[in-house]
Amino acid sequence: MLRLENRMRRTGGPGIIPFELAGTSTKAEAIMDRWGADGQRAARLSMWLDFGYMTSYGILLGLLVDRQRRRRGHPAWLPALAAAAVAGDAVEGVALLRVLDRRDVAVNARRAQVAASIKFAILAVALGYSFYPASASIQKICQEWPSRSL
Repeated sequence: MLRLENRMRRTGGPGIIPFELAGTSTKAEAIMDRWGADGQRAARLSMWLDFGYMTSYGILLGLLVDRQRRRRGHPAWLPALAAAAVAGDAVEGVALLRVLDRRDVAVNARRAQVAASIKFAILAVALGYSFYPASASIQKICQEWPSRSL
């Protein structure tokens, strides 16, 4: 995927992440125009390869979160964060493929931006949870959460 990223950048356009976060038809169209046909082919291939990649990172992230969850005695639902990140990535990928096809560019650029933002936020939380020691307050919230009334 790094080779594809480099192909997009060689066209004078940005890499794939700015495209994921474009959010408007104006920005998405500007990126695609800068990429030209070669950069758009690289972006499309990157999107398709990402569908396979999301499966592998989803499984690994789920296992990583589950390992920490078991060590800390936290609720069993926490590994579902990985599935939520993958779901966001899938929505983003489909939306971006539609943008590249010039189908409802404004709607799909916005949908991709929202999905990518959610994906990145979930990934940050899941990785933070996995790699940083939990504070006493976080542990308490996780232990009490199912029994709390909202």
